[in-house]
Amino acid sequence: MTGKGFGISSSTALVRHPVRVRQRVVLGLNDPVFAAWIARRVRRLGWGVHLARLGAEARRLCQEYSPQVVVLDTRLPDQSGWLICEKLLRDDPTLKVILVASQPEPNGEAFAEFVGPAKLLHQNEGIQRVIDEIVAATTPVTD
Repeated sequence: MTGKGFGISSSTALVRHPVRVRQRVVLGLNDPVFAAWIARRVRRLGWGVHLARLGAEARRLCQEYSPQVVVLDTRLPDQSGWLICEKLLRDDPTLKVILVASQPEPNGEAFAEFVGPAKLLHQNEGIQRVIDEIVAATTPVTD
């Protein structure tokens, strides 16, 4: 049996394959070398990476690409990463935001509890730690 004018027999089943959504991350970091290393390593994992130098640019990229994870420097040139984090989480409470401080901040842990990032890291913890947290932020928790 053939469909009307389409040349498809009833024995030919249309199989829907699940579409794999590519994971995306926005990186808003002050240190271009640190950002480049993270971007390179995360791309190797198959992620889409979008780089931002300013907080406003990070917000725009989030609206445009709907990333699963955002990594922000706590001190961006135009705005505080803390403030951008708060705005992003207000817009999308399910977004995973990782804040990276170039140096330990005196009230960092208290700010983190108030603002609500998924994680607060220090740049001296290294690139691999940031990458591990990016991946962990999108890994489903199993019981």
